[in-house]
Amino acid sequence: MRKVLALGLSAAMVLSMAGCGGSKTTEATTAAATTAAEATTAAETKAAEAEAETKAAGGEGYVVALCNYSIGNSWRAQMEQEFVAEAEKLKADGTVSEYYITNSNEDINKQISDMQDLITKKVDAIVITAASPTALAPVVEEATEAGIKVVSFDNVVETDEQVATVGIDETEFGKIGAEWLAEKLGGKGKIVVLNGVAGTATDSARWGGAEEVFKKHPDIEILGSANAGWDYAQGKAAMESMLSAYPEIDGVWSQGGAMTQGAIDAFIAAGRDLVPMTSEGNNGAIRAWIENEDKGLSCIAPSNPTYTSAEALRTVIGALNGEDVPSKVTMDIETVTEDNVHDYYKADMPDSYWVLTELDDAALAKLYK
Repeated sequence: MRKVLALGLSAAMVLSMAGCGGSKTTEATTAAATTAAEATTAAETKAAEAEAETKAAGGEGYVVALCNYSIGNSWRAQMEQEFVAEAEKLKADGTVSEYYITNSNEDINKQISDMQDLITKKVDAIVITAASPTALAPVVEEATEAGIKVVSFDNVVETDEQVATVGIDETEFGKIGAEWLAEKLGGKGKIVVLNGVAGTATDSARWGGAEEVFKKHPDIEILGSANAGWDYAQGKAAMESMLSAYPEIDGVWSQGGAMTQGAIDAFIAAGRDLVPMTSEGNNGAIRAWIENEDKGLSCIAPSNPTYTSAEALRTVIGALNGEDVPSKVTMDIETVTEDNVHDYYKADMPDSYWVLTELDDAALAKLYK
């Protein structure tokens, strides 16, 4: 910090001298200011990188944390383990010395308290997937003001006072499934909707993208919708209720694979003809899809990789190391289709497994033992 301060003072002196010299032109003064500012910025970047190298060389390592709002479904449980796997790799090479994981069980106030506790612990960085994009913004800003690097991912936080957001384009996710379903139905029919956890950024963005598409197709009637938490049991129960309420359902727009699997099973149990359904890269949903292809089931599955948490951790480590990190890191949406579905199914893995992962066989065996 003394070197950076000294450089800042030197830059100020250069500007002062340029301003006082009556024989200097305006252009020369501007050039001097620009050169000094560039030198200061470069020096600050080098200082940050040097500080990171010194910390790592000293064996200190960074203290990082995952602030999670839920492990209420298998995607979130696997996502948490992706963070653990990446953190352990970083511990092995000395980049990270310690890491924390919190879980608020979808309680916004508890997650705010979790963040405050991590601030008190003076961690170096936090990656957060938030129960609310707005309610968590003030405490994320509080962490940033305390000098903590924060990256939000998956269910991101709406504030500029963070390093970056990381994840797929969730609005595009919603559009992909809606456009496919509209095409399958020829632009008309009666559909039902299965959404995720109400109030989360992902839920809002996915449905927002789908709704935008459906508004272009006035002959597609949305009979009803339910928030089923991206969970199999909730998805099945919600679909059972809608099957009882609506004698004619031509399609299902679902924003989660486990919910889609529940919907498929509900249709079969009710003796109803299977209809086109949007899905996600969940092994159980893909299994049900494959097993019912010959019964007329067609699906599409844009997918959100569970290693989004690991990518968020890599991003915040880059920021700690003084790297130039973009404010929005958008990951590709890998999509399972009727042409490639058999390439994604893992017969030796349980239904709760999610197919887009960085976890090795040992970690998966431990998670799904």
